[in-house]
Amino acid sequence: MFKIAKLDQVKNENVNIELFTQEHCNFENGKKASCESFKSLSFDIYGKIGNYEYNFSFALNCRLEELLTLPENEMVDFNKYLLGGETWLNVKEFNGVEPQIDIKINRYLKTKFLIFLTFYTEYSYDDEDYSGMSEITFDLKDYLDK
Repeated sequence: MFKIAKLDQVKNENVNIELFTQEHCNFENGKKASCESFKSLSFDIYGKIGNYEYNFSFALNCRLEELLTLPENEMVDFNKYLLGGETWLNVKEFNGVEPQIDIKINRYLKTKFLIFLTFYTEYSYDDEDYSGMSEITFDLKDYLDK
């Protein structure tokens, strides 16, 4: 489910979840001391209302295995798991609006998760305010062994 603006249902909604590799490097005295690479997930939710296309995307900043440490059947604030500066709302032909976001996650079975997010904009390139919500479900085992 993806709703935006006046909570109009976005048509032909699609959710694309992809693995990507992150690299975290530490520096000491201006020199690279160590680097580590790990797999994480990015989410892209997109669809249309009328002639306008909408897209909401975000990425995680943690290893996939870290999600397995979340308690089962409990809504958890998910903001600390988001990759900073990588949450975007693309509205109509305008790209790169950074929304205010409230995001929660629930691990409801061993490897199955539900993400519930709400968002709003304080600015946009067309001087309109946007708000919306989305629910995403996924099974982490689909990504752990890839």
